[in-house]
Amino acid sequence: MKIKVCKWKTCTDRFSHYIITRLENDKSRFNLDSLIIEECLCMWQCISWPNIMVDWNIKNYINPSKASEFLFNNKKKKK
Repeated sequence: MKIKVCKWKTCTDRFSHYIITRLENDKSRFNLDSLIIEECLCMWQCISWPNIMVDWNIKNYINPSKASEFLFNNKKKKK
């Protein structure tokens, strides 16, 4: 699974760097070696920030806890 987190100004102002930190912690804590976490520039969804992209699907209004919840819900579905 690949997760991209927007790091453009609007999302960064809404603490997207905490989303990255939370996902990195989840990755190491739960040994999710197949998870790829990347920073990216604007996703053109600025009205509903912060945003993440999961396997080419954009998710809006994400905070660190929602990102973790989304990650684990998707991991369960793929098993």
